[in-house]
Amino acid sequence: MSRFPRRGWPARMWTALLGAVVVLASGCGGDAAARHEPDLFEALPAPSPPPTAVPTPAVNRAASSAAEDEWRLVFRDDFTGSRLDPGVWNHYDSVGGFGNGWRRPEAITVADGTLRVTARGNVSGGMNHEHSQRYGRWEFRARTDKGRGRGSAVLLWPDSLDKAADGELDMMEVPGEDRTQAHFVIHYSAQNKLAGSKVSGDFSQWHTFAMDWLPDRITWYVDGVKQFETTDRNVIPTSRMHLAIQLDMGPYEEWILAPDETTPPEVSLEVDWVRVYARR
Repeated sequence: MSRFPRRGWPARMWTALLGAVVVLASGCGGDAAARHEPDLFEALPAPSPPPTAVPTPAVNRAASSAAEDEWRLVFRDDFTGSRLDPGVWNHYDSVGGFGNGWRRPEAITVADGTLRVTARGNVSGGMNHEHSQRYGRWEFRARTDKGRGRGSAVLLWPDSLDKAADGELDMMEVPGEDRTQAHFVIHYSAQNKLAGSKVSGDFSQWHTFAMDWLPDRITWYVDGVKQFETTDRNVIPTSRMHLAIQLDMGPYEEWILAPDETTPPEVSLEVDWVRVYARR
């Protein structure tokens, strides 16, 4: 779940305004700090009926010629260099999510084919992709170190920066310190209504996530298994969005607890690769 300062603004457009705005908001969206959002642990029940395995381009490309025909790859990053391409990714440099700590560029590193966002003390980080589009498929492989007070999120954020008007798609949120649940959350409407689901597993280990966002449906997969789908047009956003990757710090209600003496000195969100597709 998210409120404005979580999101990095494109540096070429928004740097001059960021400092003034983040003081007015306490989390990851544009809502006021006093606004109470529902507890997502209660709002998003486990999926039912049991999920059905389906092939996706990231998991079983050879068996998925129909899916291959549906999508056109428009971006990929395997994080094989020693730094992020500044023309592709924008580092956050701001107050932290939910008003906690700071997001600094030095929290983000690339080495050994892996992107790492690492929280140390009161500093963590995040980044957003400069490419945006309306509808498509997003895929990535990620894991999160265990540790209280740190919650990872990979999501789509609207280019308008207006979640109330244009929604938000959280493709992977892992807020719990033991990393035993991954959440998929759609934020929609000015009342911040929610749709989505969650799945159990060990998300301190590597898992592959995928989301199809189309005019008539949104579908979420974990390791090639469909875990959630909606065809409700009231829920599905219609404005352009861009990818964001971030490691947020608590506390925020029951979602992310405050760090304490059990919190490791370093906690990282790691991403092996990302892919973005458009419809053919």
